[in-house]
Amino acid sequence: MVRTTEAYFDELSAQDNLEFAEAEKEAISRQLEQSRERFEVGLIAITDVKESEAQYDLAVAEEIDANNQLNIAKEKLQTIIGRPPENLQPLSDDFKLIKPEPADIQKWEETALENSLSLRAAQYALETAKQEVDRRRAGHHPTLGLKAEYGNKENDGGFNQGTSENTTVGLQFQLPIYSGGLTSAQVGEATQLHEQARNSYEMQRRESVRQTRESYLNVIAGISRVKALNQALKSTNTAAEAAQAGFEVGTRTAVEVLLALRETFRAKRDYSRARYDYILSTFRLKQAAGTLTTQDIVNINQWL
Repeated sequence: MVRTTEAYFDELSAQDNLEFAEAEKEAISRQLEQSRERFEVGLIAITDVKESEAQYDLAVAEEIDANNQLNIAKEKLQTIIGRPPENLQPLSDDFKLIKPEPADIQKWEETALENSLSLRAAQYALETAKQEVDRRRAGHHPTLGLKAEYGNKENDGGFNQGTSENTTVGLQFQLPIYSGGLTSAQVGEATQLHEQARNSYEMQRRESVRQTRESYLNVIAGISRVKALNQALKSTNTAAEAAQAGFEVGTRTAVEVLLALRETFRAKRDYSRARYDYILSTFRLKQAAGTLTTQDIVNINQWL
């Protein structure tokens, strides 16, 4: 579920990046035309025109890169779902930023230690390794078993012609004395593997705690980041409009307008990516805690 969700939003993010790159190129193209017209009538210097041309060429290159990244994202999602992805529903503008519940990082850590699937798998591996030590150590122990035999023999010559039957039932006791150190070596190997499994379990326990705490902090920071970038987007739009108006009356240069335009589109990309990162952080938090379910997919679909 996490892998598919990541691939889905990676493609949406790539689509946004391409859209912003195309819009940025178009805006810079218009600025370039304005610069050329104003230069022809002597209102600006040739350096402003050259700067606009340089920025336009850079925008073209970024558009090419954005288109390539979108194709790569599509390939990644296609690998998972087995068919070319089409008509992905975008994230709505009014989706809600929800804090983790409970809003206590220690509670999430405790949940992870109890429910983490990775930690549970490591625990099963540790228990299996311990049982293997006991099984191999049993090679030193005596064994007592029940033994039964039945025989049927036909005699076809001499004075004992006929058939004879023989049945034997008894107990068989075996006491290992020495087997060239094989059992001891096998026990030693199993003991080392058990120690390795124990260390792996401890590392997985620490990693589960780390992933849970990191994901929790990313969700909290993600909420603040989305809100801050939303405000930054409004501010950069206002700044770009002011720069354009100043350029038209001769109080701002073409370079200042271009920088304002780039900041605006950069803010759009960052805001778009931050929203996807917030959603993915919530998924990774629940994955680390072992509480991720298909209902979480249903909830995300309601935001699309």
